[in-house]
Amino acid sequence: MGELALEGTRLVAAGDDLDTVVAKLSQFRDTFNNLFVVDDLQNLVRGGRLSNAQAFVGSVLKIKPLLTMHTENYAIEAFEKVRSMKKAKARVEELFAQDLATLDYPVRAFVIHANAEEAGEAWRESLAEKYPDVDFALSYFGPVIGTHLGAGALAIVWMQDTTKQPLG
Repeated sequence: MGELALEGTRLVAAGDDLDTVVAKLSQFRDTFNNLFVVDDLQNLVRGGRLSNAQAFVGSVLKIKPLLTMHTENYAIEAFEKVRSMKKAKARVEELFAQDLATLDYPVRAFVIHANAEEAGEAWRESLAEKYPDVDFALSYFGPVIGTHLGAGALAIVWMQDTTKQPLG
């Protein structure tokens, strides 16, 4: 949301009229994608997304749900389960690389963490090394999404880099 506000400010400062700004922001929003890894299943139990039994089995098996908000209604939805944080992050990176290969614009990305700044920064550094053409920044989840996902959650969010290729 913050990136949309910042881009809208840039567009207005560049002299675009309201209709053009709204159209370009809609175009910009369509370039957003995201993948989340949940580390602790207890917050999903508290939020009613998992039963205690499911969380217990998931914890024993070290299940890490992969979630996305890249859906029709912009709701956070699970789409895959992976065993171990290491494998979950590798799967997220694989999906990220697949998406990058299909895009015809430059990308910038954020690694976002829930009370896991060191893990987030380490992942950001690793990703920046693997994808030198992508500008990565570190951020954190706000209280609503952070509470939903729980401490230790990590995500990659990416979108068109409008500083390298402005919206058309």
